[in-house]
Amino acid sequence: MESTSKKTGKAVYTIVSKGGDKSIWVRIGWVHGTNHDGSYNITLDALPVNGKLQVRDWEPREDWGARPRREEGTAFSAS
Repeated sequence: MESTSKKTGKAVYTIVSKGGDKSIWVRIGWVHGTNHDGSYNITLDALPVNGKLQVRDWEPREDWGARPRREEGTAFSAS
């Protein structure tokens, strides 16, 4: 049975370079749980122009404040 719980789901991003050290992460989809054979279902709302996808554990927006702040002009780096 497929699980769509946001607690176990993953978000799909593309990282768009804005020149120099600047970049933005754009969430373009969602990975839905694990199927009985270990595969995943991925739903994309957009396609990345650069052809690159980044899959990360989903983090509720209210938890974003708990992350260390990044310096101005640097790309977000998940630890």
